[in-house]
Amino acid sequence: MKYDENSIQEFSQGDIMLHPDRVHGVRAVDSEKDLAEILANHKWPLCMGFEFDDFLYLNDGDREDTPEYASLKIDDVDGLMVTAREVGRIKPLGMEVSKVSGFVQDMRAGRWSTSGPLRLKAEPDWHHSCELCEFRED
Repeated sequence: MKYDENSIQEFSQGDIMLHPDRVHGVRAVDSEKDLAEILANHKWPLCMGFEFDDFLYLNDGDREDTPEYASLKIDDVDGLMVTAREVGRIKPLGMEVSKVSGFVQDMRAGRWSTSGPLRLKAEPDWHHSCELCEFRED
């Protein structure tokens, strides 16, 4: 399957998350179809992430209107600390759901390369609140 080079990237040596210190609120997703729809058709706070089939898809972008997700293969979970390896990146907003689904299938099939692990904090979305997502009245 061919992807738009501006929307999907394979991991290459030396790449790391843009925001590895960001604490993400992570929501478990039950199916590949739901994950693809969530990523392609919705805008989320910069601290939002999704978990599906031992992978995290963490918003690693700089702006909510142009989300960029790092795909990370989970190696270990210790409380709220996750050790994972970045294996791909996707800018899914506005893509066809089938293309996002193809990316998720490639991640699950191991069609990626990786280097050193990252250690990051990920909280359940119902427990998470930070300056990137909390509601403020002006």
